[in-house]
Amino acid sequence: MKKIILIGAGNVAHHLGLSLFGAGHQIIQVISKTQNSAKRLAEKLNTDFGTDITNIKRADFVLIAINDDAIASVAAQIKNMPFAHTSGSVSIENAGVFYPLQTFSKNIPLDLKKVPFCISALDKSFENTLLEVANSISNNVYPIDEIQRKILHLAAVFACNFSNNMYAIAEDLLKKSDLDFEMLKPLIIETTNKIKEHSPKSVQTGPAKRKDLQTMENHIVLLEDEDLKSIYKLITNQILKQK
Repeated sequence: MKKIILIGAGNVAHHLGLSLFGAGHQIIQVISKTQNSAKRLAEKLNTDFGTDITNIKRADFVLIAINDDAIASVAAQIKNMPFAHTSGSVSIENAGVFYPLQTFSKNIPLDLKKVPFCISALDKSFENTLLEVANSISNNVYPIDEIQRKILHLAAVFACNFSNNMYAIAEDLLKKSDLDFEMLKPLIIETTNKIKEHSPKSVQTGPAKRKDLQTMENHIVLLEDEDLKSIYKLITNQILKQK
């Protein structure tokens, strides 16, 4: 079992901290930019907390679980200890990667055993440490190189973040006509279930797939927002080009 410094107290840090603690690892300190958030997470992990990165304890490694734009400046302050970050897209020299391929919400339970973890480090000894730790909390651990990780993160944005935004757009359209988003959920669930067994391309449906031109024109007329019209046309063209 490893001694770990956890930097961050947000959604990812919360789930990772609890899972690592539950697997028997010792989170010896939680560091966050705000005292209260560090304290709340540290209390759950029975450990110390603080806000000063330059005053951290000794550990087997530091795990940085914060937003992408802040990682480089935080990493630059870590001296004489190996460290890894949880980002799917950030590259930092000599940093390990401990990337969980999942969307996290602090108050929604999540079984990390099912979550893919993507691991890399230039130092093979440190990479082995990260693999060992990842395997202690997940059944889906993958050594992965930098290019693969960035492509995977890009694909995840399309599959998760963009698709969720489509749900938000659909919800807004329904609300304007006093319709309940619950009506769409069986459709969403069925679509998701199909891709568990089939390639997404092979189960594509809808007016673009059928080349129902009049229906697509009618949809565009119904959309009042010009950005939504552009999105509709762009995605329609992507479907039409699928082979």
